Amino acid sequence: MQNLGNESQENAFGPEEEMALQPDGQIQSIFCATDFSETASLALCHAVALAKQHDARLVVAHVVEPIPVDPYPLPMAFPDGDAELRRIAVARLEKIVDSIRDERIVVESQVDMGATGPLIVESATRMEPDLLIIGTRGLTGFKHLVLGSTAEYIVRRAPCPVLTIHPEDRKMIDDARIVLLPTDLSVDADAAVDAFLELFSFRHVPRVELVFADATPPYLEAMSHDRLSRYHQPDARREDIEAQLAPFVSRLIESGFDVATHVLDGGPVEAITELAEKSGADLIALSTHGRSAILNALLGRTAQRIVQHAPCPVLSVCPSRRRG
Repeated sequence: MQNLGNESQENAFGPEEEMALQPDGQIQSIFCATDFSETASLALCHAVALAKQHDARLVVAHVVEPIPVDPYPLPMAFPDGDAELRRIAVARLEKIVDSIRDERIVVESQVDMGATGPLIVESATRMEPDLLIIGTRGLTGFKHLVLGSTAEYIVRRAPCPVLTIHPEDRKMIDDARIVLLPTDLSVDADAAVDAFLELFSFRHVPRVELVFADATPPYLEAMSHDRLSRYHQPDARREDIEAQLAPFVSRLIESGFDVATHVLDGGPVEAITELAEKSGADLIALSTHGRSAILNALLGRTAQRIVQHAPCPVLSVCPSRRRG
Protein backbone atom coordinates (compact mmCIF):
# COMPACT_ATOMS: atom_id res chain seq x y z
CA MET A 1 0.00 0.00 0.00
CA GLN A 2 1.25 3.44 -0.86
CA ASN A 3 0.07 6.31 1.33
CA LEU A 4 -0.12 9.47 -0.72
CA GLY A 5 -1.96 11.61 1.80
CA ASN A 6 -1.32 15.28 2.32
CA GLU A 7 0.78 15.58 5.48
CA SER A 8 -0.19 19.22 6.10
CA GLN A 9 -3.86 18.23 6.02
CA GLU A 10 -3.29 15.58 8.69
CA ASN A 11 -1.53 18.14 10.90
CA ALA A 12 -4.30 20.72 10.47
CA PHE A 13 -7.21 18.46 11.28
CA GLY A 14 -7.28 15.92 14.08
CA PRO A 15 -9.07 12.60 13.58
CA GLU A 16 -12.16 13.72 15.46
CA GLU A 17 -12.41 17.30 14.19
CA GLU A 18 -15.59 18.34 12.44
CA MET A 19 -14.16 19.52 9.13
CA ALA A 20 -16.88 19.45 6.47
CA LEU A 21 -16.06 18.58 2.88
CA GLN A 22 -18.62 19.90 0.43
CA PRO A 23 -19.38 18.30 -2.94
CA ASP A 24 -18.43 19.94 -6.24
CA GLY A 25 -22.09 19.99 -7.29
CA GLN A 26 -25.31 19.94 -5.31
CA ILE A 27 -27.80 17.09 -5.33
CA GLN A 28 -31.07 18.67 -6.40
CA SER A 29 -33.28 15.58 -6.55
CA ILE A 30 -33.25 12.08 -5.07
CA PHE A 31 -35.40 9.13 -6.09
CA CYS A 32 -35.89 6.35 -3.53
CA ALA A 33 -37.73 3.12 -4.31
CA THR A 34 -39.35 1.20 -1.44
CA ASP A 35 -41.11 -2.12 -1.01
CA PHE A 36 -41.85 -1.35 2.68
CA SER A 37 -39.23 -3.85 3.90
CA GLU A 38 -36.78 -3.08 6.71
CA THR A 39 -33.95 -2.66 4.23
CA ALA A 40 -36.05 -0.30 2.12
CA SER A 41 -36.74 1.73 5.26
CA LEU A 42 -33.01 1.93 5.90
CA ALA A 43 -32.45 3.06 2.30
CA LEU A 44 -35.07 5.74 2.88
CA CYS A 45 -33.19 6.93 5.99
CA HIS A 46 -30.13 7.44 3.79
CA ALA A 47 -32.26 9.27 1.22
CA VAL A 48 -33.74 11.60 3.83
CA ALA A 49 -30.31 12.37 5.31
CA LEU A 50 -28.88 13.25 1.89
CA ALA A 51 -31.97 15.31 0.99
CA LYS A 52 -31.56 17.34 4.20
CA GLN A 53 -27.84 17.91 3.57
CA HIS A 54 -28.43 19.19 0.05
CA ASP A 55 -31.88 20.74 0.49
CA ALA A 56 -32.94 18.38 -2.29
CA ARG A 57 -36.33 17.25 -3.50
CA LEU A 58 -37.08 13.64 -2.55
CA VAL A 59 -39.46 11.35 -4.44
CA VAL A 60 -40.41 8.10 -2.69
CA ALA A 61 -41.86 5.49 -5.04
CA HIS A 62 -43.58 2.13 -4.64
CA VAL A 63 -44.72 -0.23 -7.37
CA VAL A 64 -47.70 -2.52 -6.79
CA GLU A 65 -47.35 -5.76 -8.68
CA PRO A 66 -50.75 -7.00 -9.98
CA ILE A 67 -52.41 -10.01 -8.38
CA PRO A 68 -51.55 -13.21 -10.27
CA VAL A 69 -54.18 -14.45 -12.72
CA ASP A 70 -54.00 -18.02 -11.37
CA PRO A 71 -56.28 -18.96 -8.45
CA TYR A 72 -54.95 -17.20 -5.39
CA PRO A 73 -56.38 -16.43 -1.93
CA LEU A 74 -55.80 -12.65 -2.24
CA PRO A 75 -58.89 -11.95 -4.41
CA MET A 76 -61.04 -13.28 -1.57
CA ALA A 77 -59.52 -10.72 0.80
CA PHE A 78 -59.54 -7.94 -1.83
CA PRO A 79 -62.72 -8.18 -3.92
CA ASP A 80 -61.75 -5.07 -5.86
CA GLY A 81 -58.48 -6.77 -6.84
CA ASP A 82 -55.63 -4.55 -8.02
CA ALA A 83 -57.50 -1.31 -7.29
CA GLU A 84 -57.80 -2.26 -3.62
CA LEU A 85 -54.11 -3.17 -3.44
CA ARG A 86 -53.24 0.20 -4.94
CA ARG A 87 -55.39 2.05 -2.38
CA ILE A 88 -53.66 0.20 0.46
CA ALA A 89 -50.21 0.95 -0.99
CA VAL A 90 -51.06 4.65 -1.45
CA ALA A 91 -52.26 4.93 2.15
CA ARG A 92 -49.16 3.18 3.49
CA LEU A 93 -46.78 5.28 1.41
CA GLU A 94 -48.54 8.53 2.34
CA LYS A 95 -48.14 7.68 6.02
CA ILE A 96 -44.40 7.29 5.48
CA VAL A 97 -44.16 10.48 3.43
CA ASP A 98 -46.12 12.47 6.03
CA SER A 99 -43.57 11.47 8.67
CA ILE A 100 -40.73 12.59 6.35
CA ARG A 101 -42.33 16.02 5.88
CA ASP A 102 -41.59 16.62 9.56
CA GLU A 103 -37.93 16.66 8.50
CA ARG A 104 -38.65 19.91 6.60
CA ILE A 105 -37.69 18.66 3.16
CA VAL A 106 -39.65 18.69 -0.08
CA VAL A 107 -40.97 15.15 -0.50
CA GLU A 108 -43.39 13.56 -2.94
CA SER A 109 -44.88 10.09 -3.23
CA GLN A 110 -45.49 8.01 -6.31
CA VAL A 111 -47.36 4.71 -6.70
CA ASP A 112 -47.43 2.73 -9.93
CA MET A 113 -48.73 -0.70 -10.84
CA GLY A 114 -46.88 -3.22 -12.96
CA ALA A 115 -43.37 -4.68 -13.19
CA THR A 116 -41.26 -3.05 -10.47
CA GLY A 117 -37.85 -2.86 -12.17
CA PRO A 118 -38.98 -1.42 -15.52
CA LEU A 119 -41.32 1.10 -13.88
CA ILE A 120 -38.65 2.37 -11.47
CA VAL A 121 -36.18 2.81 -14.33
CA GLU A 122 -38.88 4.49 -16.46
CA SER A 123 -39.71 6.90 -13.64
CA ALA A 124 -36.04 7.69 -13.04
CA THR A 125 -35.53 8.32 -16.76
CA ARG A 126 -38.45 10.73 -16.79
CA MET A 127 -37.56 12.44 -13.51
CA GLU A 128 -33.77 12.65 -14.13
CA PRO A 129 -32.74 12.53 -10.45
CA ASP A 130 -29.16 13.12 -9.39
CA LEU A 131 -29.23 9.91 -7.33
CA LEU A 132 -31.40 6.80 -7.06
CA ILE A 133 -31.38 4.88 -3.75
CA ILE A 134 -32.57 1.30 -3.26
CA GLY A 135 -32.19 -1.53 -0.75
CA THR A 136 -30.45 -4.71 -1.88
CA ARG A 137 -32.82 -7.03 -0.08
CA GLY A 138 -36.57 -6.82 0.21
CA LEU A 139 -39.74 -8.85 0.65
CA THR A 140 -38.53 -11.63 -1.65
CA GLY A 141 -37.88 -14.48 0.74
CA PHE A 142 -34.26 -14.70 -0.44
CA LYS A 143 -31.21 -13.90 1.65
CA HIS A 144 -29.82 -11.87 -1.24
CA LEU A 145 -31.50 -10.36 -4.25
CA VAL A 146 -30.09 -12.37 -7.14
CA LEU A 147 -29.25 -11.80 -10.79
CA GLY A 148 -32.46 -10.88 -12.58
CA SER A 149 -33.98 -9.41 -9.43
CA THR A 150 -35.44 -5.94 -9.10
CA ALA A 151 -32.36 -4.35 -7.50
CA GLU A 152 -29.99 -5.81 -10.08
CA TYR A 153 -32.31 -4.74 -12.91
CA ILE A 154 -32.39 -1.17 -11.61
CA VAL A 155 -28.63 -0.90 -11.12
CA ARG A 156 -27.99 -2.21 -14.63
CA ARG A 157 -30.42 0.14 -16.35
CA ALA A 158 -30.81 3.26 -14.21
CA PRO A 159 -30.05 6.54 -16.02
CA CYS A 160 -28.27 7.98 -12.98
CA PRO A 161 -25.90 6.91 -10.19
CA VAL A 162 -27.43 4.29 -7.89
CA LEU A 163 -26.70 3.96 -4.18
CA THR A 164 -27.50 0.44 -2.96
CA ILE A 165 -28.05 -0.14 0.75
CA HIS A 166 -27.65 -3.44 2.61
CA PRO A 167 -29.48 -4.36 5.85
CA GLU A 168 -26.36 -3.68 7.92
CA ASP A 169 -25.58 -0.27 6.34
CA ARG A 170 -26.73 1.93 9.21
CA LYS A 171 -23.94 4.51 9.19
CA MET A 172 -24.96 7.56 7.16
CA ILE A 173 -22.77 8.55 4.21
CA ASP A 174 -21.74 11.90 5.71
CA ASP A 175 -20.22 9.95 8.62
CA ALA A 176 -18.02 7.87 6.30
CA ARG A 177 -14.43 7.47 7.47
CA ILE A 178 -13.11 5.17 4.71
CA VAL A 179 -14.19 5.15 1.06
CA LEU A 180 -13.01 2.55 -1.48
CA LEU A 181 -12.70 3.56 -5.13
CA PRO A 182 -11.99 0.48 -7.29
CA THR A 183 -10.58 1.25 -10.73
CA ASP A 184 -9.39 -0.64 -13.81
CA LEU A 185 -7.55 2.48 -15.10
CA SER A 186 -9.79 2.71 -18.19
CA VAL A 187 -10.93 6.00 -19.69
CA ASP A 188 -14.34 5.66 -18.03
CA ALA A 189 -13.06 4.56 -14.64
CA ASP A 190 -12.98 8.13 -13.32
CA ALA A 191 -16.79 8.37 -13.59
CA ALA A 192 -17.06 6.98 -10.06
CA VAL A 193 -14.58 9.61 -8.82
CA ASP A 194 -16.65 12.33 -10.53
CA ALA A 195 -19.89 11.14 -8.93
CA PHE A 196 -18.25 10.69 -5.53
CA LEU A 197 -16.94 14.27 -5.54
CA GLU A 198 -20.18 15.73 -6.89
CA LEU A 199 -22.73 13.91 -4.73
CA PHE A 200 -21.42 13.58 -1.21
CA SER A 201 -20.40 15.92 1.58
CA PHE A 202 -18.76 14.72 4.79
CA ARG A 203 -18.69 15.83 8.40
CA HIS A 204 -15.19 14.37 8.78
CA VAL A 205 -12.36 14.00 6.27
CA PRO A 206 -12.68 10.39 5.04
CA ARG A 207 -9.72 8.35 3.92
CA VAL A 208 -10.05 7.45 0.23
CA GLU A 209 -8.48 4.19 -0.88
CA LEU A 210 -7.91 3.64 -4.60
CA VAL A 211 -7.93 -0.07 -5.43
CA PHE A 212 -6.61 -1.94 -8.46
CA ALA A 213 -7.18 -5.72 -8.45
CA ASP A 214 -4.53 -7.48 -10.53
CA ALA A 215 -5.36 -11.12 -11.22
CA THR A 216 -2.01 -12.81 -11.88
CA PRO A 217 -2.19 -15.82 -14.25
CA PRO A 218 -1.36 -19.13 -12.52
CA TYR A 219 1.83 -19.58 -14.54
CA LEU A 220 3.09 -16.18 -13.31
CA GLU A 221 2.28 -16.74 -9.65
CA ALA A 222 5.92 -16.25 -8.74
CA MET A 223 5.58 -12.69 -10.05
CA SER A 224 2.58 -11.78 -7.87
CA HIS A 225 2.79 -8.45 -6.09
CA ASP A 226 2.52 -10.05 -2.67
CA ARG A 227 5.34 -12.50 -3.34
CA LEU A 228 7.65 -9.86 -4.82
CA SER A 229 7.01 -7.62 -1.82
CA ARG A 230 7.57 -10.46 0.63
CA TYR A 231 10.98 -11.20 -0.85
CA HIS A 232 11.85 -7.52 -1.35
CA GLN A 233 12.07 -7.89 -5.11
CA PRO A 234 11.51 -5.08 -7.67
CA ASP A 235 7.92 -4.86 -8.93
CA ALA A 236 7.92 -2.92 -12.21
CA ARG A 237 4.23 -3.63 -12.87
CA ARG A 238 3.17 -2.22 -9.50
CA GLU A 239 5.22 0.90 -10.20
CA ASP A 240 3.51 1.29 -13.58
CA ILE A 241 0.03 0.83 -12.06
CA GLU A 242 0.77 3.36 -9.30
CA ALA A 243 2.01 5.83 -11.92
CA GLN A 244 -1.32 5.46 -13.75
CA LEU A 245 -3.18 5.96 -10.47
CA ALA A 246 -1.31 9.20 -9.79
CA PRO A 247 -3.76 11.55 -11.60
CA PHE A 248 -6.65 10.14 -9.54
CA VAL A 249 -4.61 10.55 -6.37
CA SER A 250 -3.70 14.16 -7.19
CA ARG A 251 -7.30 15.09 -7.90
CA LEU A 252 -8.54 13.60 -4.61
CA ILE A 253 -5.77 15.24 -2.58
CA GLU A 254 -6.61 18.59 -4.18
CA SER A 255 -10.22 18.03 -3.06
CA GLY A 256 -9.03 17.66 0.53
CA PHE A 257 -8.87 13.89 1.04
CA ASP A 258 -6.20 11.70 2.58
CA VAL A 259 -5.46 9.07 -0.09
CA ALA A 260 -3.93 5.59 -0.15
CA THR A 261 -3.47 3.21 -3.08
CA HIS A 262 -3.73 -0.58 -3.14
CA VAL A 263 -2.49 -2.89 -5.88
CA LEU A 264 -3.90 -6.28 -4.89
CA ASP A 265 -3.44 -9.79 -6.21
CA GLY A 266 -6.48 -11.84 -7.12
CA GLY A 267 -9.91 -11.42 -8.65
CA PRO A 268 -11.71 -8.12 -8.11
CA VAL A 269 -14.70 -9.47 -6.18
CA GLU A 270 -12.62 -11.17 -3.52
CA ALA A 271 -9.94 -8.46 -3.44
CA ILE A 272 -12.36 -5.55 -3.12
CA THR A 273 -14.88 -7.10 -0.73
CA GLU A 274 -12.10 -8.48 1.49
CA LEU A 275 -10.36 -5.10 1.61
CA ALA A 276 -13.69 -3.39 2.37
CA GLU A 277 -14.26 -5.80 5.25
CA LYS A 278 -10.71 -5.57 6.57
CA SER A 279 -10.49 -1.77 6.36
CA GLY A 280 -14.00 -1.14 7.70
CA ALA A 281 -14.99 0.75 4.55
CA ASP A 282 -18.12 2.86 4.80
CA LEU A 283 -18.70 3.29 1.05
CA ILE A 284 -17.58 1.74 -2.24
CA ALA A 285 -17.91 3.84 -5.39
CA LEU A 286 -17.39 2.05 -8.71
CA SER A 287 -17.93 2.61 -12.38
CA THR A 288 -19.93 -0.03 -14.25
CA HIS A 289 -18.12 0.44 -17.54
CA GLY A 290 -14.48 -0.28 -18.23
CA ARG A 291 -12.10 -2.39 -20.21
CA SER A 292 -11.84 -5.33 -17.81
CA ALA A 293 -14.13 -7.91 -16.26
CA ILE A 294 -14.44 -5.85 -13.10
CA LEU A 295 -16.40 -3.02 -14.67
CA ASN A 296 -18.46 -3.54 -17.80
CA ALA A 297 -21.46 -1.92 -19.43
CA LEU A 298 -23.75 -4.85 -18.66
CA LEU A 299 -22.88 -4.91 -14.96
CA GLY A 300 -21.63 -8.49 -15.25
CA ARG A 301 -21.24 -10.97 -12.48
CA THR A 302 -18.14 -9.31 -11.04
CA ALA A 303 -19.63 -5.86 -10.40
CA GLN A 304 -22.99 -7.41 -9.49
CA ARG A 305 -21.35 -9.51 -6.80
CA ILE A 306 -19.50 -6.50 -5.40
CA VAL A 307 -22.79 -4.59 -5.14
CA GLN A 308 -24.49 -7.61 -3.63
CA HIS A 309 -21.91 -8.77 -1.11
CA ALA A 310 -20.13 -5.58 -0.09
CA PRO A 311 -20.16 -4.88 3.67
CA CYS A 312 -21.17 -1.26 3.05
CA PRO A 313 -23.24 0.90 0.67
CA VAL A 314 -22.16 0.84 -2.98
CA LEU A 315 -22.43 3.75 -5.41
CA SER A 316 -22.67 2.41 -8.99
CA VAL A 317 -22.08 4.80 -11.87
CA CYS A 318 -22.47 4.07 -15.58
CA PRO A 319 -20.36 6.62 -17.53
CA SER A 320 -22.49 6.34 -20.68
CA ARG A 321 -25.55 7.41 -18.71
CA ARG A 322 -24.00 10.21 -16.65
CA ARG A 323 -25.62 13.53 -17.34
CA GLY A 324 -23.68 16.68 -18.02
